Amino acid sequence: MDFIDIDAVTNALYESEAQKKAIVEGFSGILILFDTSMKARWVNNATNLKYPGAIGKSCEEIFCQKSEVCSVCSFRKSIESGAIESSVLRVNAGADADEEIVFDMVASPVKDKIGNVTGIIIIAHNVTEKYALEKQLRHTQKMEAIGTLAGGVAHDFNNVLTPIIGYSEIIRLKLEQGSYQDRAVFDYLEEVLKASKRAKSLVEQVLTFSRTMERKAVLQYMHPIVKEVMKLMRVTLPSTTVIKEEIDVGCGRVLIDPVQMHQVLINLCTNASHSIGGEHGELTVQLGSAPPKDGLEWLVLTVADTGSGIEPELLERIFEPYFSTKEKTSGTGMGLAMVHGIVSGQGGYINVESEVGKGTVFRMYLPVAQKSTPVTKVVEGGGLRGGSGKIILVDDESQVVKVTAEILKNLGYSVVGKTSPREALEIFSIAPDDYDLIMTDLTMPELTGLELSERVKCIRGDIPVILFTGYSDQIAKDVAREAGVDEYCMKPISMRELSTVVAKFLGSGEE
Repeated sequence: MDFIDIDAVTNALYESEAQKKAIVEGFSGILILFDTSMKARWVNNATNLKYPGAIGKSCEEIFCQKSEVCSVCSFRKSIESGAIESSVLRVNAGADADEEIVFDMVASPVKDKIGNVTGIIIIAHNVTEKYALEKQLRHTQKMEAIGTLAGGVAHDFNNVLTPIIGYSEIIRLKLEQGSYQDRAVFDYLEEVLKASKRAKSLVEQVLTFSRTMERKAVLQYMHPIVKEVMKLMRVTLPSTTVIKEEIDVGCGRVLIDPVQMHQVLINLCTNASHSIGGEHGELTVQLGSAPPKDGLEWLVLTVADTGSGIEPELLERIFEPYFSTKEKTSGTGMGLAMVHGIVSGQGGYINVESEVGKGTVFRMYLPVAQKSTPVTKVVEGGGLRGGSGKIILVDDESQVVKVTAEILKNLGYSVVGKTSPREALEIFSIAPDDYDLIMTDLTMPELTGLELSERVKCIRGDIPVILFTGYSDQIAKDVAREAGVDEYCMKPISMRELSTVVAKFLGSGEE
């Protein structure tokens, strides 16, 4: 008869229990044993720290601080099915229940020898940060998709605007050449052109939000950025908000990222509009010089509103990430943090003044990198630049080809228009010396403008190529240069701008 070594069995049991204890207590997540009456009978150290006094409480009382049974709960499912069940539990926490905590929960049944459930072990991981990162990733992917969509819409919209602007300018030119006397017709045409250029500006503003390429600071005046943003604000803010501009165009240039400054100004103007709400109010944007400081010249950009204002106790916190004075569903709390980060990153600083019931004033100070010089209007008045030469014009939109060709012919050029880049390449390859310039769209079926440029340059390296596109951000200019592109311009393009671009290569030299 074999004797059982009691000491060996005892040591084995002790070692087994020690291993289990090390695993359980070393587990950083929540671990709770519930009995069949659904009360907690044992918890690990992590649970005891997170939920003191959990012993004797139900699952709902521990996690949700309520007595009602959760509608979707792995704990209940596991009791009913006798199998391992999992679920995601979202819990509102904090004094105002404005913070959400997310748990991945697994309920594993404990069974006796005959398979009856005698308890449930709940294993829970706090995955709030993981879900927040996934949400941020989805938002980033969504914004990238919106950017791609915006680019496509902008390209097509600019193709629509090209014949509108082009034919209007051709009509105006023909009337002027024919000494037409009815000034009302010229006024009508001018209004058409103004509306078209306004539409072009709006497309450019949409593209500002869709651009994901890294931008670098450049030396430039602030007033063009302010004026562009205010144009957008005038069509987006409610008519009850009166917009005032006080812009000093001679307050010097600053070293800034123009896209980021667009974001800053739009964010502050939007916040001002929300503060005013549906009431009548004023939004004032000012740009001017500020007193010298630390041996530097400064300019100040001010955004003021007559809205509801900000409470004094909240004023010091408005630039904190995720802090917001808006309703939970109305803002992320990142807007002003982004504004502060951009302005600080570009060497500036922000002052805020606010009074409840009277409004808020944001003043952004930026160091002047170069003293102001007399600002003159560019391309104001003057005649069109004509020239001579034979041009191959390529665009998959027949209307764009037709109107652009008509403009070029009026400037003195001979034009062969094609909607097929392959046909254009074919006629060029037959007689490459017969042509003086290639003007091509970027996005086309069969061949892109870059591919067409590369192929014609292989045939004749000195032929000038102008890339003519409705969406500049699809391609970087250095990539265009590598493909042999000599000039790069955006659609829709005015007659004067077109004459200037083409005259660089084929102009007569006369203005």
